[in-house]
Amino acid sequence: MGCDVIHKDIYEWVLAIVPIAISASVAVIGYQQYKINRHKLKLDLYNRRFSVYEKALNYFLAYYNKLISQEGVEKLSEDFIRAYRESVFLFGEDSEVYSKLTELKDTLHFLFYYEKQRSINADKDSMSALNKAREEKKDPHSIMESLEQALKAWLNFKEVE
Repeated sequence: MGCDVIHKDIYEWVLAIVPIAISASVAVIGYQQYKINRHKLKLDLYNRRFSVYEKALNYFLAYYNKLISQEGVEKLSEDFIRAYRESVFLFGEDSEVYSKLTELKDTLHFLFYYEKQRSINADKDSMSALNKAREEKKDPHSIMESLEQALKAWLNFKEVE
């Protein structure tokens, strides 16, 4: 009978410890899932933000690539505008990134229009006004450089973990 009492005590002790062990392991697994999901969210945001940069860069490069078709430029423009609108939610409307994207959008849109008018030999008065406006526009290279500087804080992969 002494042996049965010992086995019964061990059995009761195991029954008491197993739920605690299971609860502890569930807590550890839950915490690990929380960390993984947090890192995944950061990585997803990084990828979405980098996609905005890529589309801005492609649109910027399209201006200097004279071999690209008008349809290609329109496709890149649509992609950039979509990314530009998305950037409000990714960076915030008051962010420097959004203001630089706005400046890039406005400048490149004008420059594409300017080049189109020049290629069709628009009337002299129109071209005179366009030339004056062209001189007032900021260089796309400097806009792109300032955009890249503004994006550095958002696209620092070391902080994504």
